[in-house]
Amino acid sequence: MGESEWKHAGWVSGLGKWAWIVLLVQAAIRIVAELGTFLSNIAAWLTAQAAWVSVFSTPYPVAMPLGPLVVLIWGLIGAIISLVVTLIIIRPKFSKPCGDKDWDTLYEWTLSLGSLRVPWMFIWGAIFAIFSWYSAPAIFIILPAVMLIFAGPKKYNWTSGEE
Repeated sequence: MGESEWKHAGWVSGLGKWAWIVLLVQAAIRIVAELGTFLSNIAAWLTAQAAWVSVFSTPYPVAMPLGPLVVLIWGLIGAIISLVVTLIIIRPKFSKPCGDKDWDTLYEWTLSLGSLRVPWMFIWGAIFAIFSWYSAPAIFIILPAVMLIFAGPKKYNWTSGEE
């Protein structure tokens, strides 16, 4: 489908083309933030450890609180997963076709559940909206997906029998 066939092609293409970069930057910032928080918590624990030993003259260590550290490690793992998914799935399967205005490729990128065809754009947009650090960058996937499916250059077939 050419750009002249669809009035929203320009901005939808631009928004989708930049989606992977926005998600990549978000994941990188989150990795830095999580590492910084993790390292500052370790430093605070080591300082408390030294203070405990000097005040009470005992070699017994202060237990490190595991709850906050588990949350920080989980956040770091989530950021790394976001980064990998952005590079392996969002960039080639969504952003590149959006940038090329290859709408047919995006229409065909579906998950078949019986005869129902669910666009992967919605699935990945929802995943990033729910599980990413801040939900706002998911709009770079969800908005182009909504426009393409509901106001796109051609009617989207939600069932495989309507070909």
